[in-house]
Amino acid sequence: MAASSILLVDADDAARDQIREVLTKVGYSVTTVDTEEEAFEKATDHNLVVLDVLKGGQSPADICRKIRATPALVAIPVLCISQSDEVDERIRFLEAGADDVIAQPFDARELEARVEALLLRFQRSRDLAPVLAADTSPPKRRKMVTIFSPKGGVGATTIAVNTAAAVAENPGGSVLLIDLDLQFGQVAWHLNLQPAQTVVDVSRDVSAQREPELLRTYTAHHDSGISVLAAPGSPQLAESVTGQDVERILATAVKAYDSVVVDAGSVLDARALAALEGADTVIFPVYPEMSALKALRSLLDYLNESGTISSKATFVLNNVFASDMLKMPAIEDVLGTKIVSVLPYDPFLYMKAVNVGVPIVRGAPRSIAAQHLVRLAASAFAPENGVAIHTIQPKHEERKPGRLGSLLRPGRNGRKPAN
Repeated sequence: MAASSILLVDADDAARDQIREVLTKVGYSVTTVDTEEEAFEKATDHNLVVLDVLKGGQSPADICRKIRATPALVAIPVLCISQSDEVDERIRFLEAGADDVIAQPFDARELEARVEALLLRFQRSRDLAPVLAADTSPPKRRKMVTIFSPKGGVGATTIAVNTAAAVAENPGGSVLLIDLDLQFGQVAWHLNLQPAQTVVDVSRDVSAQREPELLRTYTAHHDSGISVLAAPGSPQLAESVTGQDVERILATAVKAYDSVVVDAGSVLDARALAALEGADTVIFPVYPEMSALKALRSLLDYLNESGTISSKATFVLNNVFASDMLKMPAIEDVLGTKIVSVLPYDPFLYMKAVNVGVPIVRGAPRSIAAQHLVRLAASAFAPENGVAIHTIQPKHEERKPGRLGSLLRPGRNGRKPAN
C-alpha cells in the first residue's frame, strides 16, 4: 500500500497536518486541498479520498453525495471524518455514500487501519471484477427485489412492505408484493388486507403460474396501488407450495408487473432459494446482536459457495436498540461486508405502522425512517449499471382509521403481528 495516493480534503490546518503526518509516516502519498472544486478536479488521480472540514459551507456529507453521483468517481473509496461519535452523524455519512466513517478524536493506529482496509477492499474488488465488452444498450432496470433473513423478527416484512409502497408512489408502474413467509407471513396484516386467495391457490393452478393475466387474478389490491400475493392463513398449508411452484410464479410475476418485491421469510429452503436466485437485488436486514450476526454470516458463507448472491446483496442495519450496542466496524467485521443503509431507531413508529396497517412511507412520509426506506427502495430498483434513478417520493400522508383492538390484538387466525 506504500504506493497508494490519498486525496485529503480538509480546511482545518491542525487536523490536516495531523492526518497528513500519520499517513505519510507509513508511506502513503498525500495531496491536500480545501475546496469542493479542487476535490473534484484531483480525485480521479488518487486511490482514496478522505473528507474532513471544507471551505464554503459545504459539509463532507454533501461532497460525498456528489462524488457518488459522479460516474467517473464512483469507484474511488471515500473515508469521512466525523466531528463527533454521534450515531446520527455517522448515519448521515453512510447514507451519503461514505465507505467508512471515523470520528474525532481518533487514534493514529485506527486511522492507518481504516485507510489500509479500504484500499485493500477496493483493490480486491478491482482485481476480481470481470473484463466486460463495451455495452451501449440502455441500462436495464432491476425488476425483482427479495428480502430475506435467517432470523425472524428483524424487520424483513417492514422493509418489503415499505419498499413496495415507495415504488408504488411512482406513476405509471405496476408493483407486486409476494409473501413467501408461507407459515406465518404478515404482509397482509401490515397492509390491513384480508385477501381471498393466496400463494397456495396459485400453486394449485399451473396455468396461473405460467400466464401473467391469470396470475393477476389471484392478487389482492391495496389502495396504494400495490398488488399483493399473500401467504396462506394457516401454517399447515405451507408445505403444498413447492420450489418449482415458486420458480414458475416468480418467472411469470416479472412479466406481469414492472416491479416485484418478495418477502422470502427466514427459512432457507428450495422456495427461499428460488426467490434469492431469481432476484436482481437481495436485501439482508442486519440485526445488531452477535448471535444474529453470526447466523447471517453463516448464511452468506453458504450462499457464496454458489457465487450467485454476493454481487447483488444489499445489507441494511436495523437499529432496534436505543443505544449503539455494537459499533458499525464491529458489525461489518463479523459479516465481512459493508453496510450500505441504516434504519434509525424508532420503536413507536414501526409498531404503529404494523398495528394500524399503514406503511411508514405513507403514514409518516416526513419521518427520518420513511426517508431512509424511500432511499433504500430507489437504490434497490436502480438500473444494473449503477445509473441513478429518480428518488421515489411519497406523495402524501395517509390517514386511516385504526383497526379495532390494542397493540396486542391477535392477527389472522389468532396470530400476533410479527415483524
